[in-house]
Amino acid sequence: MADVAFLGDPAVKAQALARLRSHIAAGTFVFFPAWADGKANIIGALVEADDKQAFAERYGYPIAFATALEMIVNAFKVLPDAEEFVGALLERTPVGVDLSRIVPQVLVSLLASPDVVALTGRYGEVERCRREVLALHQRVIGGEVPDRKEWKAIRMAAVAASDAIVDDALPHLASLIVEAAAWPATMRSVLHDTLGACGRLEIQQMMDTIGWTQAQESRVFKIREQAEADGRMAELEGLDRVLALLDHDDPELARGFRKRLEHFGKLGDHYRTVGWKIIELIEQAPKAVLPRENAD
Repeated sequence: MADVAFLGDPAVKAQALARLRSHIAAGTFVFFPAWADGKANIIGALVEADDKQAFAERYGYPIAFATALEMIVNAFKVLPDAEEFVGALLERTPVGVDLSRIVPQVLVSLLASPDVVALTGRYGEVERCRREVLALHQRVIGGEVPDRKEWKAIRMAAVAASDAIVDDALPHLASLIVEAAAWPATMRSVLHDTLGACGRLEIQQMMDTIGWTQAQESRVFKIREQAEADGRMAELEGLDRVLALLDHDDPELARGFRKRLEHFGKLGDHYRTVGWKIIELIEQAPKAVLPRENAD
């Protein structure tokens, strides 16, 4: 029963919750790896393997959601918050609801984001592609099954439109969101790739806001790399060492890097918001229409 929550069986939900809670209670729930040395993330906790396909098949979640789930969970950054989210996901998923429309609903939400629309609207062909991709996903939500040729045609148009944007970083990154979303929601990587494209746009917007450039990022890397080679400040580790090196070599760059750290610490807000939105959509999903047993 593809995309039917917990395969319509309360015992399957109970098993999922028991496995997750066992790892959380034992302190063996982790962000990474999925399954190793008795430790597990959300995928490994439920299927005892690094197997997203098995997760989808055994618990009724769409494969595209299962493929993107680790990315969403990792955005919570600290384990207690991640544990709260995955616990809520399982607890608030009603047994037997139809989850087949969840992924297209999320993709529609991402494509309709005001930030994305403001950027795609600068280029007529990109905006046309955004509208058409959004319309295809809306048709799926309405119960239609668009032909594969329709998906391919708009996908090729979206690729061409994004390739045509040069020297305009933000609209180009927005066009890549459209391109990533131009696949049926049944494609396993579509949500993962679209969220990834959204994340890259978020990073660039953050860099523009604080005036941090790739050249500055490269300079930090080179200072750190040189210190590794010559052993400078080896008594320090990690970020403390990087900051001390920058303070010594380039105080102005150090100030900018601290500002970058402060702002980049906020990255992931979008993924977390999407994660909670998915739970809300799941709670509102209709009951699946299951085949009658022993039907004549």
